[in-house]
Amino acid sequence: MGQSNNNLKSNYRKSREKDLENQFLEFISPYHVSTNPFELESASADLTSLPAYHYKFKKKYLASYVIRPANMNELSLAIKKCRDLNIPVTIRAAGTSCFSSATPSMGGVIIDIRRVNKVHEINQEKMTVKVGSGISWLNLIEKLSDYGLEPKTFPTSFKTSCVGGFIATPGKAGIGVLKYGTMESTIISVDLVKPDGTVIKVSRDSDQEISLNDLVGTYGIFGAIGNVELSITTLKTSLEIIGYGFNSIEQAINFYLLIKEDLPNKPLFLSISERNFEKYSHIAFPKEEWIVWAVYYDKPELTSKSISDVKNQASKLNCVEIEGTYLKEKWRDISDAEVSIGSSTRNLIFQEYWISDKRLKKFMEIYVKKVKNYKFPTASYAISGEKGWTRVKIFGLTDIDRTIEFFAVKAFLHDLTVQAFNQEDRLYTIGIVNTFYLLKYKSEEVKKWKNLKDKLDPKHLFNSYRLTKARMKFWRVSLLFNMAKLLYKIFKIKRSK
Repeated sequence: MGQSNNNLKSNYRKSREKDLENQFLEFISPYHVSTNPFELESASADLTSLPAYHYKFKKKYLASYVIRPANMNELSLAIKKCRDLNIPVTIRAAGTSCFSSATPSMGGVIIDIRRVNKVHEINQEKMTVKVGSGISWLNLIEKLSDYGLEPKTFPTSFKTSCVGGFIATPGKAGIGVLKYGTMESTIISVDLVKPDGTVIKVSRDSDQEISLNDLVGTYGIFGAIGNVELSITTLKTSLEIIGYGFNSIEQAINFYLLIKEDLPNKPLFLSISERNFEKYSHIAFPKEEWIVWAVYYDKPELTSKSISDVKNQASKLNCVEIEGTYLKEKWRDISDAEVSIGSSTRNLIFQEYWISDKRLKKFMEIYVKKVKNYKFPTASYAISGEKGWTRVKIFGLTDIDRTIEFFAVKAFLHDLTVQAFNQEDRLYTIGIVNTFYLLKYKSEEVKKWKNLKDKLDPKHLFNSYRLTKARMKFWRVSLLFNMAKLLYKIFKIKRSK
């Protein structure tokens, strides 16, 4: 009887999906409504260099359709059709988040927004631009440069990522954030398609149930971002890079915070990187254990003064100035550095942490201490976020074929995650795979999101299993990782003999 019911449900679902396909073809070209199995697999997860283990999401959670609307009208109609037939929807941009943010956790339809990519208006008088959220940052940067303009803030992954993706993820750390503010602070308004297909405009001063704060960093659970209006700035004429090497993490962090907090002119980009990160991402690399480097971008006189101020402070410390050509290479390849790690080592596993500057030294010292308990390679770097905060990225490098070591790496990063939450910090990127941490440590925040989610999407069919629901339980994950650490310890002892 149970099997019969399951067959009936399956046949009913297929019938609904076939009906949906016919309705899509009424307003979207057949070239942009796909059931091709290779396209479905490609679109049903992030495009990452993570090990095969993580591709279980592609095998288990596959969409039935990938559709590519070209504008707000098609986007709105597509979402409304899915809602009418109770078909799950996953909104996908460039898929660069690496935390299964693009995974269709309930199957259904993936709506790829990258064709919603028009530049609608560039207003040089008001210093604003209105664009479709699917436009890549690189294309937007190139378009604005024709007018002597540029975005204020954008991610380090700007060569591949989309404007909408940086809004849906936190957008609190990246290029320009320290100088101009977070992604949210540059948004003037958003045209949002709600889970029922209706369109609203959300601005800083709008008075409705959804605010800009609800949209930024919530992974699209409240709707699909269609068009975005952003404040922009003028192209500058002078860019200079400066960096110093330290053999003490304490000295490196103190210098990083001095540049960030005490010097008057803020850099466009500021980072700390570990020697291991440099080793894995560049052929030649400095010998110092930690590098602090900054990119200044302004009028020539301001850039020159900023560099002079940094050099003056560095002269008082025990540090070594990094060769300029090396720093230029780092800046040129900033969007590709993590990919370089993957090509020069084994496989990448990583976690991103959002750490208060007040607790940054403590967190990094704990990382350095924990690393000594393991034999697998690790690497780390950090970039400045908004005032008072830093995004820390830590890599564990192993291979899925080394099963015990692989899960030990996951356990190592899990322990650092627990440390971050226990010291009142958190993870930077969530997606699907990290939501269970929020349910454990940030239940009040989750409750607020869930209340709004229940109003807008009662059946949780829209970008499901993000922030408010998790497929994994914290206690089960913790148990798995504790067992992994125990097995790794035994494995290490046997191997050392």
